[in-house]
Amino acid sequence: MEPGDCHGDYAAVSAFIKAGITRVVIGIRHPLQHLRGKAIQTLRTEGLQVDVLGEDIQSNTIEDAVKSCLVVNAPLLYRSAYRVPFSVLKYAMTLDGKIAATSGHSSWISSKKSRSRVLELRGRSDAVIVGGNTVRKDNPRLTPRLGGEHVPMRVVMSQSLDLPEVANLWDVREVPTIVATQRGARSSFQKFLASKGVEVVEFDFLNPKDVVSYLYDRGYLSILWECGGPLSASAISAGVIHKVHAFVAPKIIGGKNAPSPVGELGMVEMTQALELNDVSYEQVGIK
Repeated sequence: MEPGDCHGDYAAVSAFIKAGITRVVIGIRHPLQHLRGKAIQTLRTEGLQVDVLGEDIQSNTIEDAVKSCLVVNAPLLYRSAYRVPFSVLKYAMTLDGKIAATSGHSSWISSKKSRSRVLELRGRSDAVIVGGNTVRKDNPRLTPRLGGEHVPMRVVMSQSLDLPEVANLWDVREVPTIVATQRGARSSFQKFLASKGVEVVEFDFLNPKDVVSYLYDRGYLSILWECGGPLSASAISAGVIHKVHAFVAPKIIGGKNAPSPVGELGMVEMTQALELNDVSYEQVGIK
């Protein structure tokens, strides 16, 4: 992408010039209107050859390269165009569409290689969101655990604050945690969380759209949703999910009451089903 941030920092442009680079190939122009084209003009004024894919260079291969640039920069593009963070829903399910057995046991549905891919997704996200049920049943840490410097904010959405006092997410010595809840919910537990260093944010009506808006105001670009079916359904219904990573394991668990990755959406006919675009498939690994 064309260099330059929202504060007008052109350190990358200066670095190109000082390094004696003679040609720069840019995948896409900067999405912010007040920055678009400025770095390109500066570099050309300094005598560098600047080629923009799809403009100065064109071919079928270049079109594929531009698409890749759009995918890589999707968080910034979405934030700039729609004033919302780019939200990704991730889940792992069996071949028959279950995310756990009827008992709630889910370790592990996916392969080790698939779980490593999830850690990569976390490492590229600014925040990871789960619901209260995930905290109660799985007691997750939600850390990248890959040794990278970037650590996403952990966010728990719980309307009633019916959460355990002992949970890995309340350990904020290395990774911060936000608990989003309904205004006035369990004030005593809110004080307990505050004593642990957990940030509690109250909403008049807790819902995915307002939480996403709040995270946008904090400057977040990308959000990873690792929640259960009910919260996934709420997020989809609210229109805040932009991409889905579904890990499908070659396993069958069955069970009429076994949970599925997406809860009730109120659809009664197949004509109402949500159709995904730009679908791709990849074999990540078999356990």
